[in-house]
Amino acid sequence: MIMIKAYAKINAGLKIVGKDENDGYHLLDMAILPLELHDRIEITELPKGYDTIITCDDCQVPTDETNLVSKTIKILREKFGFKNEFRIHIHKIIPVGSGLGGGSADAASVLLALVKHLKIKTSIKELCEIGSKIGSDVPFCILNTSCRVTSKGEILEPLNLKNKYKVILARPKNGLITKEVYNKYDEIGSTNKGDIDLLIKGLRNNDMELIKNNLVNDLEDSAIAMNSDIQDIKEIFNKNGIEANLMTGSGSCVFGFFENAKKGEEVASILKKAGYITFITKTM
Repeated sequence: MIMIKAYAKINAGLKIVGKDENDGYHLLDMAILPLELHDRIEITELPKGYDTIITCDDCQVPTDETNLVSKTIKILREKFGFKNEFRIHIHKIIPVGSGLGGGSADAASVLLALVKHLKIKTSIKELCEIGSKIGSDVPFCILNTSCRVTSKGEILEPLNLKNKYKVILARPKNGLITKEVYNKYDEIGSTNKGDIDLLIKGLRNNDMELIKNNLVNDLEDSAIAMNSDIQDIKEIFNKNGIEANLMTGSGSCVFGFFENAKKGEEVASILKKAGYITFITKTM
């Protein structure tokens, strides 16, 4: 049995800079940080005569061909020609529909584990190219290091951050559907004025004031219009001194950077009592 971890991520910055008119996908400029929060995955190779099966202990996660892990195995099989079959069980910790990249992390981790297990000769560059066919966040999850990510997620520039940041995550009871959030953005746009370059400078220099003033997610206004709990979470953060906060990805999870451990525990307790799914973690 192979035991692996699939790490969550947060978008400290997400700017929409255009749209590909050929396929309708939005073009992005992002600063993405990996988190210690992770799913756990068990992979067991099956004897001949069995078919690959995916299971998960969270009923919200599909286990059919729509699961990104299933898509990963199909693409790897077509690319490298192996016939091995597997039982893959996902122990889900990263909340579904949160913008934390759980599905992409699962796919990337299984991809890396199978390539190693089957002794497939390849390169990280080739694996990232494969990952981009699975999902836009998969190449980042393959590298699993802080990056500036542009275009549709396939261009990655490691940031080489020396600092690790303590993070509170709070997710409303209801998640959001990525496509619907982007559609809402096309309708109403964004009022966020943060700057990705200044944000990265702040992250590199551990300048919390610069980070706070430049956290940016062009999808946040749209997500709040669809789920007011996001704004409520942000207000709890702001009222309790954690002003460096932002919704990650297409939502609905909100993260906050904090420096004082006691303060972090206090705010996490408030969020839990308010009914939000809450974690304390840190960047990697």
